[in-house]
Amino acid sequence: MKNQIHNSLYQKGINYDAGTNFNPGSLTRKIWRKDLLEQEIRIISEQLHCNSIQIYGTDINRLMESAIVALQNGLHVWLQPRLVEGNQEETLAHLSMVAQAAEELRKQYQNIDLNIGCELSIFSSGIMPGSNFEQRASKLFSKWWLLPWYNKKLNDYLRKACATARASFNGKLSYAAALWEQVDWKEFDIVGLNLYKMSYNESKYVKNLRKFHRYNKPVTIFEFGCCTFEGADKKGPSGHEIVDTTGTVPEIIGNAVRSEKAQANYILELLQIYKLEHIYGAFVYDFIMPNKPHSPDPRYDLDMGSYGIIKVYPEDSDQPYSSGYWEPKKAFQEISEFYKNN
Repeated sequence: MKNQIHNSLYQKGINYDAGTNFNPGSLTRKIWRKDLLEQEIRIISEQLHCNSIQIYGTDINRLMESAIVALQNGLHVWLQPRLVEGNQEETLAHLSMVAQAAEELRKQYQNIDLNIGCELSIFSSGIMPGSNFEQRASKLFSKWWLLPWYNKKLNDYLRKACATARASFNGKLSYAAALWEQVDWKEFDIVGLNLYKMSYNESKYVKNLRKFHRYNKPVTIFEFGCCTFEGADKKGPSGHEIVDTTGTVPEIIGNAVRSEKAQANYILELLQIYKLEHIYGAFVYDFIMPNKPHSPDPRYDLDMGSYGIIKVYPEDSDQPYSSGYWEPKKAFQEISEFYKNN
């Protein structure tokens, strides 16, 4: 691994959601079929020119099914379990089951590593106050002076999570840290970051990125991406908030203007930065979001609030997602070309 620390973009990747429980009792991927999974993984490997993929989600069977298809298509796999709103005991139990299953795949395919969690200070209960992740996220602004205490609790949990994972899994470990999380990286093989560029940090983005090389471990960006409207490049991971889901039919708030160019330019700029700054791996967020389909009516073009780099259509259209029809956005083409030539 030491010889690869300075390899720029050794892992050229993308995120793939196998279905996550952001809303209680439901998963983000409502339609789940083997043929669609196989088609999408082939696209990632053959057309997007990725050599790695981060598969995340809640359902363990889906995680493993996706990992097997990806490994059989020659991709390196980062597996990241997500149990949104799980308490410490539930999350560790979930991680343990994933680690055991991932080790069986590692013995067979070798090319799989484990990301033990994503932004757990807000997505897991018990580290920060709040009855759901949205309430906990709000504390980042209203209780910012308590961040050192929250980070101490997070690191206490991460030490337990590392021990839980290593009890079963013998591959590399990392974690997807949020901007506000100060992680003790001693227990990890890879420094992992969800590092979005937005209006408040764009002037210091590269300077902040360089700081993570001080750990003398490979640095991987597990999440970076942009929604599909003018100005989304300034909003980073909050771009999806232009979608109002409180009514009977989700719709776009305000007068957002669709822009695939904004998304594409943002992603390409960061990929170029990562190459120059000797980042080990980069994983665009996200490949596909079927729950945010495109519509020619701007009010219902939920794809504007999607980080996905391919566009799908709703189930009541002539070419629904379930038919296997998809269209590449401009970002898809830019990523494909960049990964192919770098």
